[in-house]
Amino acid sequence: MIELIQLYWPKLISAAWFSALNLFFLVFYGQNKRFPIERFLSGFIISPAFLSIIGEQLVVKIYTLLVLDYGFKDTHSFVFILLNVSMDMLFIILGGILFTRFTGMYKYLGATIYMQHVCIERLTLIVSVSYPTYILWYFIFHAIVFISIRGEMDFLYKTNAVRWKNVFFYLVGLFYILDLLYAAYFIFPELGTNVVNMQSILWLDIVAAISSLFALGYEKIAISAAREYEKKHEYYTKLQASQENIIVKLTEISEAKSGETGQHVRRVAEYSMLIARTMKLSDDEVEHIKIAAMMHDLGKLLISHDIIEKKGELTDDEYEIMKGHAQYGWDILANSEGEIIEMARIIALEHHERWDGKGYPQGLMKNEISIYAQIVSVADVFDALTSERAYKKAWDLETAKKEIIQQRGEQFSPTVVDAFVSCFDEIKEIKAKYVD
Repeated sequence: MIELIQLYWPKLISAAWFSALNLFFLVFYGQNKRFPIERFLSGFIISPAFLSIIGEQLVVKIYTLLVLDYGFKDTHSFVFILLNVSMDMLFIILGGILFTRFTGMYKYLGATIYMQHVCIERLTLIVSVSYPTYILWYFIFHAIVFISIRGEMDFLYKTNAVRWKNVFFYLVGLFYILDLLYAAYFIFPELGTNVVNMQSILWLDIVAAISSLFALGYEKIAISAAREYEKKHEYYTKLQASQENIIVKLTEISEAKSGETGQHVRRVAEYSMLIARTMKLSDDEVEHIKIAAMMHDLGKLLISHDIIEKKGELTDDEYEIMKGHAQYGWDILANSEGEIIEMARIIALEHHERWDGKGYPQGLMKNEISIYAQIVSVADVFDALTSERAYKKAWDLETAKKEIIQQRGEQFSPTVVDAFVSCFDEIKEIKAKYVD
């Protein structure tokens, strides 16, 4: 035991440093102060340096067994190198998984931090010529990395925007380069590992340093790209919120003209978003349809007030005029651009189309109708049935639900109706939340 400590004391120091440093970062930046002693001990055991000690001992025992018991010949140490690389990879994977699990970090963030320590430890082995220089270079390399990203640390522990998967695999590639460079000491013993040798400095050390700088530069680029993404995301979030407020006010004017309320707009938007999510549309589509659905009846602004608020049944001519609101909605939005506006334009035009082809204004049928219009059609009709209007009383929710189901495959898309039924309990909650 004492012999092992004497042999590996620099690595034991680096293992302790790995554990203490990551514990500090987790507490200071990650705001996770639980179980410090347990975290330190577990961090020490799964550190790259400590696991490399275990790996080296296993490799020595396996290789000794092959040479002494089976008379294996390995003239150029290729098998020894292969065993080392394989054992390294095995313990690195194990250590990365355990580190990610113990710290609770997002999987590729934890794996990247761990792999970064692995590469620093391997780079230190290449450039150092003695135990004291190992310790010296180990802390120098850690200082270089920390100084280069110290201004980003708070950001890194609070965002998922960095593409850590890409950085991780870049570091895996760097690890293999460093591992092969370190293996050169076994292939070419004349390079030496305990003397200052110009051959190793000009060949191994410079290649290792340049490769590591490229990896650090790539990491910096990934972090910068993530910051830009966060800024753009924040901007678009604010812009979307502003657009939503404007759209709500505009559609409230439209609904007020027809004797309805802005809550109808809200409900249709929430129903549509819920149905879209149940149908597993993309996150962007789900968010966009919530806003776009608010403009489904925008064309009513161009319909005569007398026709919209008429309490009795519309004449055939009046009904034809009323049907024009779908085209008017398209026309109002025709000169505007953007994904949400484009979706809103299609919804405004097609939300009165029917699955059986008997709708208006184009007589589209089945999947000729946009999926967004199919969804809003169900949401709009359900809310119209369950809301009181100048010309009718409100239906109770269960009766309206039965009507929607009855129109499955006739007025409405079967897929949309099935999704509507699946999330009906949540639809009732929305109805209760946004009362007229």
